[in-house]
Amino acid sequence: MTRGLFAMALVWLTLAASASAQFGHPLDGLWSGQWGPRDKPNRLLLELDWDGKTITGVINPGPNAATVTSVKIDHSDPSSWVIRLEAEGKDASGRPMPIVVDGRLENIGAYRRVFRGTWTQGRDKGPFVVTRN
Repeated sequence: MTRGLFAMALVWLTLAASASAQFGHPLDGLWSGQWGPRDKPNRLLLELDWDGKTITGVINPGPNAATVTSVKIDHSDPSSWVIRLEAEGKDASGRPMPIVVDGRLENIGAYRRVFRGTWTQGRDKGPFVVTRN
């Protein structure tokens, strides 16, 4: 009987340890990096939140933040998800400006995941890469 209780306790401890090691949704969290040409990069901070159903967030939180309006995920390849993120920002004069991010989420099983691809902001377009902090 004692061995059975010991084995059960060991199973519970193992399950508890594995449950606490999970990080939530792969896009959830703070991401930092840059987009644009290497000689004139634009700094990025993405704050993405998974509420159990949808992903919401902001790009470059602060007074000039862009609000994430849509996130589409193709996870047919479990090793590298295809992500399309759309947001509404503002140009220098304060007019609405669409932001479209097409990329791949890499290193999905690791805490410091990488999200890279093409960033389009208004008429400007360039490569981007962000890493989960």
